[in-house]
Amino acid sequence: MNDAGPEFPATFDQEFVRQDGHRGYFGRNVLKGLVDGMEGFLEEKRRTPGFRSLGPVALGGFLWLDDPELAACLARFSHTCVVVSKQGRSKRDLEKLGKLKPLADGDNGMLASAFAQLTELDWRENGRAKVLGPGSPMSDPVIPPLRSIGFRRQPKGDMVPFLHTKIMLLGEMWWHDEDGLGGVADVIGFRPERLWVGSANATQRGRSNLEFGMWLDDPQALQAAQTFLVQLMAHSEALDPDSDLFQPELLPVDFDDEAFADYAAEYGSECDDPDA
Repeated sequence: MNDAGPEFPATFDQEFVRQDGHRGYFGRNVLKGLVDGMEGFLEEKRRTPGFRSLGPVALGGFLWLDDPELAACLARFSHTCVVVSKQGRSKRDLEKLGKLKPLADGDNGMLASAFAQLTELDWRENGRAKVLGPGSPMSDPVIPPLRSIGFRRQPKGDMVPFLHTKIMLLGEMWWHDEDGLGGVADVIGFRPERLWVGSANATQRGRSNLEFGMWLDDPQALQAAQTFLVQLMAHSEALDPDSDLFQPELLPVDFDDEAFADYAAEYGSECDDPDA
């Protein structure tokens, strides 16, 4: 016990270095290991960016995020998206959400076109999937830096399923001027490089708990984490959505088959005739 309140002793604190050189942590203030690793990654990319780099990327999934150091670090990434569990609507909950508005409204969101799983998604229109016809441009949504997912628990209501992971995936966005067949195209993608896994929520209060966290660069772990985090983005909602239920804001676009058939009937023969 100290003047600030109850506190665990420093005897619990451990830091270790894996054979691959990455660090792990047990004890108090494990979140410092996450922030330090992210800051180190930003510095690496500043000194030696990858080929045709569009900047460093951070993707995350946490029960909740309110740690100011972590939020400030995320704001320095070129592109980021962290998904948290959907919060309630109590006065305290709304105050917590308000503190995160600067991060949620940042201009460093995630380009959906960097991930194949997101390329045919677009924002709902009037509660439904967007319908595209001939001449309709394919959208390229930018997913905001902070999103929510899941169900909103009602006051005194039963527990609901919620996002409980504590992971952060770091990598780099890249661009290329050729598609997979060698044609001229503007192509962007994401290269995962480092993964944080642990028990600590991304919260200031969590710094006083006894927690665990470590950095990995195992290729299979990186790929699995990327797949999971992209699915979180695909099924996410705004930080404080209207719906209490699981209701993703991004949906696969619908194509107006009748309009495309009419278009093909009217212009198809001209397209097939090289002299037309």
